[in-house]
Amino acid sequence: MLEPGALRTRLEELLRREGEPDDVRVSDVRPIQGGYSLVTMGFTATSSAGTRRYVLRADPGAAAIARTDRRAEWELLAALTADGRMPMPAARCFDDGALLGTPGIVLDFVDGPQLGAHAGASDDAELGRLAAGLAETLAAMHAVDPGLAPACCPRPASWDEYVDGLIAAWRQLEAEHVERNPFLRHVARWLEDHRPPPAPLRLVHGEFQTGNVMLAPDGRMLVVDWEYAHVGDPRIDLGWCQNVAAFNPPDLIGLDPVGFCARYAELSGLSAEVVNPATIAYFSILGGAKAFGQLLRGIAALARGETSVLTTAYLVSAESFTHRLWMGATRQLDAMAALQRQMEAVR
Repeated sequence: MLEPGALRTRLEELLRREGEPDDVRVSDVRPIQGGYSLVTMGFTATSSAGTRRYVLRADPGAAAIARTDRRAEWELLAALTADGRMPMPAARCFDDGALLGTPGIVLDFVDGPQLGAHAGASDDAELGRLAAGLAETLAAMHAVDPGLAPACCPRPASWDEYVDGLIAAWRQLEAEHVERNPFLRHVARWLEDHRPPPAPLRLVHGEFQTGNVMLAPDGRMLVVDWEYAHVGDPRIDLGWCQNVAAFNPPDLIGLDPVGFCARYAELSGLSAEVVNPATIAYFSILGGAKAFGQLLRGIAALARGETSVLTTAYLVSAESFTHRLWMGATRQLDAMAALQRQMEAVR
């Protein structure tokens, strides 16, 4: 675990190595709440060049719920920072663990609240404004050239390969689980039978939710926590945002799903056939295998006594809730498709 007192001098050395003046001093090192997978610390750097506030994202060691690669994340964030078009805090430097004791990335600090926390305390008018801003942020994010993604960033050969892999993840999850789970087979089969029209592959965040969006003082939405970024179908970000909102409302997309989709489609250049409430709902299910798999593996490890991470214990109730949520979603989508067929037959 990174201890703030010892971390201060290590951060000073890292900043000097990256070009900060020799008189740089680090202070106000404190944990930032909100993340689960990584250690997140805010700190202030003061030198003859001025005062800046930064954030450190670092590997947590043995306490990790899920393991991701800081170097790969850094290579992506460095490329996006140099390009300058991605709505995100600028990435400043990386350490492979030689100085900090664990791999970590230093980024600019955003002096504002999480979008999710702000939305939870907002009135209807503000929620409408936030929903519009979210559509614009997603469209801007997905407009960035996917060619900027470094070689280490996952990149499918085609849209079919991408969707096939996500469906296969559901089947693989059941094969690996400690007990048979018909729910997982049902989801995989349903996804196979209800593929939506394809969309162009874009650079996607991979874990997009309102908790991973910060509100800057000037009102901009800045996207953080990029460890699951990859090249894929952009609707995976919209779907996951709605998925998380079911557990942690409000659902900014669901306030006016038709209006939200229309605005995003207008800005992204995608058609209404490609982006609509039904296709977003499909991707809210399709992209869930990774997170649901982590949940199931964590529960199994806790039952076997292989982990003592307390967060895992709280996730036990999420399994049955997720069953109900996704079973209800598939039924609703089937009903919507049946209604659409009836309307087309009348025409």
